[in-house]
Amino acid sequence: MELFLPRACGGCGAPGASLCINCQRVWRTPPKLARLDLDIPVWTLSPYDGPHRKVLIAMKEHGRTDLAAFVGAALGASISYLASRGEIEHDITLVPAPTRPTSRRRRGGDPVERVCKASRLSTFPCLSISSGTPDSVGQTAQQRRLNMRVDLVRQPRGSVLIIDDVVTTGATISASANVLRAAGVQVRGALTYCQA
Repeated sequence: MELFLPRACGGCGAPGASLCINCQRVWRTPPKLARLDLDIPVWTLSPYDGPHRKVLIAMKEHGRTDLAAFVGAALGASISYLASRGEIEHDITLVPAPTRPTSRRRRGGDPVERVCKASRLSTFPCLSISSGTPDSVGQTAQQRRLNMRVDLVRQPRGSVLIIDDVVTTGATISASANVLRAAGVQVRGALTYCQA
């Protein structure tokens, strides 16, 4: 099979592995607080560049489901790190950030939800982007926050951590946190792979 469908690293393109040793090492950095004007803490693993950006694009746009296991492990390790520092509970539930139904269909599922499940931590998909929410491309940060609408499809129990692949303005995370808190859910923060 390797002759007909050779594997290439999702982070740098090197042949032979889904994620090469060098790119795996880059993904092992502990999460840091993102600089955003939100009322919940948002941690991120990396700026939106290098292997993090390439892996994210490979999963979202090129169907690289083989990368979910490693990213899930990195996510789980990051959550353990935050829990050991007392930032979040050890038994926190992961809530994948919402995605549009059209994007989910086009990608054969939700890559963020796939990574959350690959982490082997409690995962509760319960959010969706409201129909009629305009695309955020070309909008300012303020317009994104005003226009983003998220629906709560079902209610999680206990404390939750919102998981997203990339944060830019924080509009999706903010809207997600607001709808969860309005339903009485304890939102401890959000964790993203990258910050753009």
